[in-house]
Amino acid sequence: MIQRRVSRAKYNEAIGTALTERRLRLDAETALATKADRETAADRLTAGTITRLAAENTALRGIAATLVLALEGAGRYEDSTALRRQLHDADVDVTEEIGTRAHRAGAAPVRRQYTPAEAALRADLRRARQALGAMEDRCLELQRVNEAQDVMLRRAALVEGSAA
Repeated sequence: MIQRRVSRAKYNEAIGTALTERRLRLDAETALATKADRETAADRLTAGTITRLAAENTALRGIAATLVLALEGAGRYEDSTALRRQLHDADVDVTEEIGTRAHRAGAAPVRRQYTPAEAALRADLRRARQALGAMEDRCLELQRVNEAQDVMLRRAALVEGSAA
């Protein structure tokens, strides 16, 4: 076994270099861990923000739906329709929230109050349906008359055919 003698200066230089490399590696690992911790904290903050915004969005949708139903319940259908149009123009669909809140257990539905223009349209529709019903009854009556005439003509043709 050959032993080499190393001078004290070279030994101290080698140890100093090793310690410097170790310190640099430790600093790099610490910096990497700090960066990972910052990114994790940022991810948590982002997730918290997303959750908070989703909850606020749900709450605002519920408030808008409640407001629409309150306006309709108060008979302010023009205001309710205007609010629905504004929500629609903003690409906010609250039909599910309205449906959820409109038919709560034990709550009787509010009778619909029509605006004068809507009432006139409903009256026109009712008259048109009545006229259509009367026309349908008349058509069924004519069909029965035609069927009866068809039976009479066939019998007359049979009687003439057997007489000839």
